[in-house]
Amino acid sequence: YEDVREHKASKLEKYSILTPTDVMEILGIGKNTMYSLLNSGEIAGFRVGKNWRISAEALDSFMAGRPIKNNRHP
Repeated sequence: YEDVREHKASKLEKYSILTPTDVMEILGIGKNTMYSLLNSGEIAGFRVGKNWRISAEALDSFMAGRPIKNNRHP
């Protein structure tokens, strides 16, 4: 278990912007859950064209239980 935690931590340190696939691997969740979290704003993300991206800070905050809401315009 410690090896998995170290791998996940090194991935967070290596990249400041993550893809949904990266986050799914780190959290051990599926695609539907990932996109539900993004669409609900529970994990703050942003779009680059049609693709979602998540900051390492937003993921860290989510993992600590302090979600950062998206700054979306109405």
